[in-house]
Amino acid sequence: MKMTVWFVCGLVTVSAHAGAVKRFHVSPEGNDAATGSWWRPFATFERAQKAVKDYKAATPEKEIGRIEVLIRDGTYVLSKPLLIRPEHGGTAAYPVIYRAEGGSAVFTGGRTVTGWTVGANGAWTAQLPEVKAGQWDFSQLFVNGGRRYRPRLPKQGYFTSVDDFGKSDSGFSGFLYASNDLNAAWANLPDIEFHVLHVWSASRMRAASIDPAKKAVLFPKPRACTASWASFKKRRYWAENVKEAFGTPGEWYLDKPSGTLSYMPLPGETPENTRVEAPVLPQLLILQGFDNQPVINTTLEGLIFRQSQWVTPPEGNFTPQGEMNIPAAAEFVNARRVTVRRCAFTQLGGYTLAFGPGAHSNTVDHCLMTDLGAGGVKIGPPYVGYRMAEAPKNIFGGGVPDSLSKNTSAITVSDCRITGGGRIHPAAHGVWIGHSSHNRILNNEIGDLYYTAVAVGWVWGYAEPSLSHHNEVAFNHMHHIGQGVLSDMGGVYTLGISPGTTVHDNRIHHVHAFDYGGWGLYTDEGSSGIRMYNNLVHNVKTGGFHQHYGKENTIENNIFANSLKDQVQRSRNEEHISFFFRNNILYWDNDGNLLGGNWKGGERGEKDGKPTQHYELGPNLYWHVSGKQDIFPGKKTLAQWQAGTGQDTGSLVADPLFVNPAAGDFRLKAGSPAEKIGFTPFDAHATSGPREPHLLPTLKTAPVPTMYEINKP
Repeated sequence: MKMTVWFVCGLVTVSAHAGAVKRFHVSPEGNDAATGSWWRPFATFERAQKAVKDYKAATPEKEIGRIEVLIRDGTYVLSKPLLIRPEHGGTAAYPVIYRAEGGSAVFTGGRTVTGWTVGANGAWTAQLPEVKAGQWDFSQLFVNGGRRYRPRLPKQGYFTSVDDFGKSDSGFSGFLYASNDLNAAWANLPDIEFHVLHVWSASRMRAASIDPAKKAVLFPKPRACTASWASFKKRRYWAENVKEAFGTPGEWYLDKPSGTLSYMPLPGETPENTRVEAPVLPQLLILQGFDNQPVINTTLEGLIFRQSQWVTPPEGNFTPQGEMNIPAAAEFVNARRVTVRRCAFTQLGGYTLAFGPGAHSNTVDHCLMTDLGAGGVKIGPPYVGYRMAEAPKNIFGGGVPDSLSKNTSAITVSDCRITGGGRIHPAAHGVWIGHSSHNRILNNEIGDLYYTAVAVGWVWGYAEPSLSHHNEVAFNHMHHIGQGVLSDMGGVYTLGISPGTTVHDNRIHHVHAFDYGGWGLYTDEGSSGIRMYNNLVHNVKTGGFHQHYGKENTIENNIFANSLKDQVQRSRNEEHISFFFRNNILYWDNDGNLLGGNWKGGERGEKDGKPTQHYELGPNLYWHVSGKQDIFPGKKTLAQWQAGTGQDTGSLVADPLFVNPAAGDFRLKAGSPAEKIGFTPFDAHATSGPREPHLLPTLKTAPVPTMYEINKP
């Protein structure tokens, strides 16, 4: 095919069938009154958007092959979120691409703080008139690219609450504290936050007052949820943003009545060599389409988004699970065939990306998400964020309006690195899928979180139909999850009836709960119709696999190794087959058990016309490194277990012959007996995690500090 190319003022026209490529350029040194050409670039993203809109309106569609907005390196300070509407995006005939020209096109929702004065005690202070006027508030500060924290008590570890206070039909009015942990005379009491860790959730509550006689913290309004697992009885907590506790190097305090920001520098930091930034905007990017006109065929590539804000509401914040009410820095509504590629998101106050109503067939690939107040990606409702007043009030599923859920589907998150999350909201997930189907979570690395890596649901039990089905979680590397902060979590956590959902070829390790529930694979309430296979789960706290209750899940061809407590757990006995557990290898080198929890209902037979067998085990390969044989419940051998239950037909107790399990190498040597139980070898080390990791963005930022007392297995 003959092809001729003309270069004219930023417009490249290619003959034959390729159409035209129109390029607009943006530079921090540009001018919005310029033409947007390579040598006369615009100064702002918004001006380039207008140019895209005008060009689309003035050019016949058949003459447009592609529109590119090329953004040069530099920092673009946002006064409001970037808002991409349909007129700024592509069409069915051509794409629109917003791409970084280099490797450091940064859009920030933060502001640099200057004008420091050094006090006699070494602390720096700066006056912020907008704060004093009530026009700006922030709860995060970043110094030379590193997250810094506000003063807290106790300085290390936690206080422990005594009990709930003022429980009524409207909720908890407060909590009781011990001894002299708290002080009613603390300055700016309404600005102090009590960060409480429950079982699998957390509260950030403000105080209307502290009653020293009753030793009670009184909330501005009752916190509604009064479930036992969400109570304040004997919970770990700290008091954050206590002015009187300020003084440790690296701490900062914002005195809102006076508008004074104080910072105690680390050794070597001076006002001249230190950059101090505080976020202003809660969101950085919004793709907002409409029911009859979505944003389509649009790509964001190579851009960096940093510093979004989240401030605890006056009445405090609590979400029963997953921090689902926390908005994201980038949100997508009525967006289709949108790609976010090789972008970086960092220093955020909430979640990173949220795909809401009307979002489907979108892709996030080779993105870095790090230093996150909450988690990585939320898909589907429940959804709280930009222009979502109609979002369901019942965040626990059931009754979700069809208009909010039917089109949130087919989102692919692949080859991303999600790390350093939960720094404000510890119960957040790496990836959360709510009422949404046909999503694919593939080849990601998800680590350094305080709760679950990937959650799929989101209906409790069997009563309500679930819109979460045919989701795939595969080839991910999930590690260092939980870290002893919260409980009842999994590398992969599922809820509800989920036909067609598969979890396979993942490597999951170091899932560690504070109390119970540091599982690798966790099928929770009502999980049904899910297939989990070819997963390597090792070095977790409570069990490689656990089913609370569910129906007809298939757990096959997995390796479960070296869980500290039990290798496999089961909770509720129901009058149906809860799961099929076959062709798996179970191996452990510690004092933990093989099977923990409730293993009633395993006997083959019939009673009152109903089958008595409610799960199926076998064939599987079991091995404790000591070689002991009495590893089944009641210290039974395999033969005794088989004779008493009829379970584990074809199972073996034998060394699987791993290459080097002590070093985490669970490949099989030649001659492994695993072949005899129908096990098909796989190499999770080689196939899990991002493909082409060199394509992931890199950031020159400080390591993400922990916010909690970390307990490691």
